[in-house]
Amino acid sequence: MYRSAWADGMNPPLSWATVVFASREGCDQLLLTVDAMLRAIRVPTVVDVLINGNPGLAAELASVLMSRGLTERLPVIRVWSLRLGDKANAWNHYIHHIWPGASVSFFVDGYVRVQADALKLLAEGMASDSRLLGGTGVPSMGRNAIPLREQMLKQGGIHGNLFAIKEQVVKALRLSNFKLPLGIYRTDPTLGAALAFGLDPAQHQWDLKGRILVHPGVTWKTDIRPWWRFGELKSQFKRTLRQAQGDLENRAVKEHLAHKRRAPEMLPRTAAELVTGWITSCPGEANAVLWQKPLTRLALRKLREPRDWSAAQDLPELAFSHPDQGRSLQAAPDPAQNQALTS
Repeated sequence: MYRSAWADGMNPPLSWATVVFASREGCDQLLLTVDAMLRAIRVPTVVDVLINGNPGLAAELASVLMSRGLTERLPVIRVWSLRLGDKANAWNHYIHHIWPGASVSFFVDGYVRVQADALKLLAEGMASDSRLLGGTGVPSMGRNAIPLREQMLKQGGIHGNLFAIKEQVVKALRLSNFKLPLGIYRTDPTLGAALAFGLDPAQHQWDLKGRILVHPGVTWKTDIRPWWRFGELKSQFKRTLRQAQGDLENRAVKEHLAHKRRAPEMLPRTAAELVTGWITSCPGEANAVLWQKPLTRLALRKLREPRDWSAAQDLPELAFSHPDQGRSLQAAPDPAQNQALTS
C-alpha cells in the first residue's frame, strides 16, 4: 500500500499524476477504480477524478470519500465535476487547467481497475528510453482481448483504458494550446497519432512503436457485462454507432496529420468540423467509405446534428479534495519552456 513521504515530514517533488475519466459509471464501480489506483501508487501522487455530465455522481463520490475518514498518508485526491458530458472536453480541461505537474501522467477510464504494479511498470518502462513519449498497457479481459493484445504488441498503439505520457509532452501540449476536438469518439487514438509524429508531422516521420511503449506486463480488470440483457444490447448498438463515427474520425485525423502534415494543435474545434473537412478534401474516399459501410452514414448524420458547445467554456468545479483545498479551481503551473521532443 502507498505510504507518502509527506507523512515522514519530507517534501519530495511530485512524480506522478493520475486522472480517472468518468461519466456513466455507478459510484460503487468508480470507487473500485479509485481504490485500485491507490493500491498501485508508489510515489507522491495527485489523483484527479473528472466526472463529465453527471453532477449527481460527483456529489455521491465526494460524499462517500468524505465519510471514509481519509488519513494524511493517502495521496492528494480531488473530485471534479464538469457540466458538459464530453470526454474530449474533460481531457482538455485536465491538461490546461487541472494538471498538477508530474514527471509521468496516467490516464484511466472510470470502469477500469489497474493491477497493483501497472503504474510502476509503465513508468519504469517509459523511463528506459528517452525516445518514448508515452506508454500503454494491453487488455487481458473481454472477447477481443487476446487478438487486440497481439496486434498492439506487434504493430504498436495506445489503449484508452490505461496509458501515460511524459512531463515534456504535457508541457508541449499546453504550450501549443493543443485540444482534442469536442465530441470526438477516438480521443486516445487521436492523441496516439500526434505522439507517433512527435507532435510535429512537418518535422518527424510516423513512429508509433518507437514513441509509445506497449508494455506486455501492464494490464487491468473490468466487469464482464452479460451481453444478452436488453440494456447491454442497447448499449452495444450505441457503441457500434460510435465506432462507426470513430472510423470517419480516424480517416480525418490521418488526412490532417499524415497527408497534410499539419500540426496537432491545428485540429478543428469539433469532431463534426473535423469529419466535414475530410469529406470536403477527400470526396472520393469519403463516398466510398459511406457507401461500403452503411452505419457510417447514420453516424455522420448524428454527428452533424446541431449541438450547443457553450458549456465547454465552463471551468471544472472542485467537489472534493483531500487534503481540503477549498472549492475553487487550483490552477496548474504555467507551462515551462518547450522541451525538444526526440525525433
